Amino acid sequence: MGRLVHGVRRAFRAIASVLTLGLVKFSEPIERNPEVVGLDYDEVIREKAKAAQLVKNAVGDLMAQQEMKKQKIETLTKEVVELEQEKAGAQALAKEQVDMLKAQGKSTDDIMQDGEVVQLQAAYNDASSTLEEKKARIVDLEADMETLKASIDQNIAQAQKLAREVETLRSEKHEAVASIAAAQQIDKINESLSGIATSGTDDTLARLRRQRNEAEGRARAATRVAGTDVSLQREKLRKAAIKYTQNTEFLKGIGIERSKPEEPEKSQQDSTQLPEE
Repeated sequence: MGRLVHGVRRAFRAIASVLTLGLVKFSEPIERNPEVVGLDYDEVIREKAKAAQLVKNAVGDLMAQQEMKKQKIETLTKEVVELEQEKAGAQALAKEQVDMLKAQGKSTDDIMQDGEVVQLQAAYNDASSTLEEKKARIVDLEADMETLKASIDQNIAQAQKLAREVETLRSEKHEAVASIAAAQQIDKINESLSGIATSGTDDTLARLRRQRNEAEGRARAATRVAGTDVSLQREKLRKAAIKYTQNTEFLKGIGIERSKPEEPEKSQQDSTQLPEE
């Protein structure tokens, strides 16, 4: 049942964080959310602080009891002194009375039955019995004082320990929340980098590079084709010149003159060449 209650409390804290702070993503595990972790730390700190306060209150009560017992011991000690004095006074007066009776020649039995002597003896005995009771009470109270002192010292040490734990937890809370937030940022960065690595970016780059290579290949092919056309044109001209020369020599040999055809203009030849890169 305790675990169920704790789980329900954590769930409510998570929901409160979502509604009030808007910082919790439902897709994110609750335990990894910095705000929920901070709330968990706050609860532990409150419990520790509450326990420390209870211990402090208990120490206060124990110290109050200790003070009361101390005052009681002081009162009893004063009464013991007074009873000791009463005993001594009763004994002194009884001795005076006995001495007087002895001087009068009274027997021991007569002296012991003397009213004043009997009264003083009763006072002495009563003071003695009361004195022993008060001394015994003082012994008990002193034992209680030792027990209280040990309990007070122990509880003071416990309260100090809890106070230190509270301060430590307050610092630890900020460190834990910061660490979790930093870890989440690192996870997001890694996820982003992983997403870039596994996305179609590489395929796109490969396609673009392939298209560039194909375009460059087509350009080189076109340049070669253009160069071949020029070579063919030049070969055709050379063949025509050779044939003309042969025909001219033949006609000349048979006595027929033939006019030489005009050469194409330089600009026309240049126009057939590809521009230099």
